[in-house]
Amino acid sequence: MCGICGEIRLDGGVPVTADTVSGMLDRLVHCGPDGHWIKQDATAVFGMARLTIRGLTSGEQPLVDAETGVMVVCNGEIDNHQTLRVWLAERGRPVTQDTDVAVLPGLYLELGAAFVEKLVGAFAIAVWDLRERKLLLIRDRAGERPLFYAMENGVATFASQLAAMAVRHPTAPEIDEPALRRYLQLGYFTAPDSPLAGVIKVGPAECVTLDSQGM
Repeated sequence: MCGICGEIRLDGGVPVTADTVSGMLDRLVHCGPDGHWIKQDATAVFGMARLTIRGLTSGEQPLVDAETGVMVVCNGEIDNHQTLRVWLAERGRPVTQDTDVAVLPGLYLELGAAFVEKLVGAFAIAVWDLRERKLLLIRDRAGERPLFYAMENGVATFASQLAAMAVRHPTAPEIDEPALRRYLQLGYFTAPDSPLAGVIKVGPAECVTLDSQGM
């Protein structure tokens, strides 16, 4: 399972740097031994640690659309990517990379947030749309791939593992006591609960949109 993470300035304040995402990737190395990449614009930084399964020669992420700046990163597998390639080509958006997730930017540009309805597979996806200054966080229907996020002082962070989210407060991450009590009753954390205060777990089949107004 790959690892994904990111940091986004949503309120137009001081631009983020790659420092936080670099630290998050350090905690995701065990998820992706086959490559680590960071992509950024003036407002957002995305990172990815890759475990190669599909797209052996062109699997680098995050993916950035050259014309719009839309940035996408995905932990997972898009099982119907061949069918989606044909659909996109018919609409003038040919996909040249052989990796399955390469269909995602084109699908988003064609359909907006509704693109998730066409996906078959297990996935956790983040989409940053610089044009509308919004971040989409998406999890597959069964919740096979985890995804967490937090909002603090106009900055959103996300990651596929809690260890990466803890980089936000590395010396003493605060425990979410009410969530912990629910965990002790149930034996597991249910979305949106997580063990860390301020960190929210995206639920199965959820698409969360974050912008300067909130969630």
